[in-house]
Amino acid sequence: MYPTFEEVVKFHGHFCPGLAIGYRMAIAAMDFLKITRPKDEELVAIVENDACGIDAVQYISGCTFGKGNLIFNNYGKMVYTFYDRKSAKAVRVCRKSSVKKVKLISPNNKK
Repeated sequence: MYPTFEEVVKFHGHFCPGLAIGYRMAIAAMDFLKITRPKDEELVAIVENDACGIDAVQYISGCTFGKGNLIFNNYGKMVYTFYDRKSAKAVRVCRKSSVKKVKLISPNNKK
């Protein structure tokens, strides 16, 4: 079970659309990888912007800069890549023009 959106809002400090999008994208990625929040550094998140959604990624996934498993590449894109070290599987999640959907891209699922 994932933290509620209300918990993520409390962590972040306020509600905003970027936080909601990051929340949905993080959960979609973790569901795709069939994992829950790891206890330590089993999951790596690579984020490509410095917007509010990163706080949702951090809170949902447990990835942090301090543990070294939250990697920031400032490409200005609302794109997150999640890599599960145990299974060696990864998924890249990007926001489509519709906020209602997220697109999952993985080596085995190039749709």
